Amino acid sequence: MNKKILVMALGGTIGSVKSDCIRLDKNNLKILDFCKRSDVELKGVSPFSLLSENMTAELLQRLIDFIDGVDKTEYLGIIILHGSDTLSFTSAVIANAFPDDNIVLTAADKPIEDKESNGIKNFNMALDHLLSGARGVYVAYNKIMKAITVTGPAPNDDFISVETNARPINSRKIRNKNILIITPYVNISLDNYDFSRVDAVLFTMYHSATVPKNIADFAKGADIPVYFVTHKPSADYETAEGIENILFSSTVENAYARLLLTD
Repeated sequence: MNKKILVMALGGTIGSVKSDCIRLDKNNLKILDFCKRSDVELKGVSPFSLLSENMTAELLQRLIDFIDGVDKTEYLGIIILHGSDTLSFTSAVIANAFPDDNIVLTAADKPIEDKESNGIKNFNMALDHLLSGARGVYVAYNKIMKAITVTGPAPNDDFISVETNARPINSRKIRNKNILIITPYVNISLDNYDFSRVDAVLFTMYHSATVPKNIADFAKGADIPVYFVTHKPSADYETAEGIENILFSSTVENAYARLLLTD
């Protein structure tokens, strides 16, 4: 009997078609018609379909619940077809929610009918990865990456993998939180932000694990939780002295996912 893999289509470019513009295809599982394999049985399902820039916390919870309801003893693993715009955010959530399951998220840079699309290559990469017996949650996009490490994409549309020691938190409930992510820039003024309806603030740090003094001062006196995230393993500059709640060696997407999935 062939091994079975569940293919879960959520839309995105990999499930789209180009006409006057790129729009969702009525058949968001059409990649199964392009990728015929004799070494595996593929079953397709679609919990919902959207262009991934429209992903919401509610839909992430629906995805978690759907995966939770799958009888995983029937399948070698799950492939999630996703849009590239928020792929790194969803992959961080899924990596923290299902660290012991075998799941690969994948996407495409162009609709798969386009000869230059990487969608079919990425899908076959995801299949081969699961068929190899690898365990855990991964992203297949031009290469295989641990999902908890993925950030981007970069200006060249490729994704970056950040070395991390962060451990998945194994939580499957997204909390009803209004989390504000702020990226520092030259001459940033926090007076431009309304924090009255914010449950927590997540500041990204400059590449050297630093932030402007006004952000550091804000964090020390804020009456709401304030967190920082850096891909660096430590914060070594004097401008970062005294800053608390830093998640080191992490992507901003993983930091955001952890905040969403914890009280």
